[in-house]
Amino acid sequence: MNEFISAGGPFMWPLLACSILIISISIEKSWFLKNRLVAPKGLSKQIKNLLENNLMTKKQTIEISSLSSLGFLLINCIKYKNLPRENLESKIEEKALEVKYNLERRLSMLGTIATISPLLGLLGTVVGMITAFTGLTESSGANPDLLAAGISQALITTAFGLLIAVPGLVLHRYFEQKITYLLITLQKEVSEFIDTINK
Repeated sequence: MNEFISAGGPFMWPLLACSILIISISIEKSWFLKNRLVAPKGLSKQIKNLLENNLMTKKQTIEISSLSSLGFLLINCIKYKNLPRENLESKIEEKALEVKYNLERRLSMLGTIATISPLLGLLGTVVGMITAFTGLTESSGANPDLLAAGISQALITTAFGLLIAVPGLVLHRYFEQKITYLLITLQKEVSEFIDTINK
């Protein structure tokens, strides 16, 4: 591995950093976009039962609000339930923007890294090719083996950049779709909950 990185030249280090960032962000997004942390099943029903039986305490509201995005939105629905429907929906839309921001956090960074990785690789290749051809012109005679070795080393950065970019872009698209699905689920759950408490 060390030989591979050394062969690619100095541009391999930023590419290596990009690959570590993509892995780190992907692990984080995989964890925080789990259904049970965003929109756990049965939560709205559980909250309705607590409200109907007057069992909802301040401690429970804090716990429910902090455990999931859906809990945060539903507790805010309860908080503003005495407002007219339009005002209640407006307040919840504001809170939904906070949830959306939290869900999409670092997603743009993942897309940016996946986009710049092949460009960094290409830059490394161009610099490597320039170095290879400069060495050729300075030598007294053309050495095909030396030229081939230089080009081979130069192309390593492009290959590594693409190796990072392809899974990075796939993961970015996957997380985008996952967030869209979760936001639709949240919207549906909240809308049904508002219909129940704001009659």
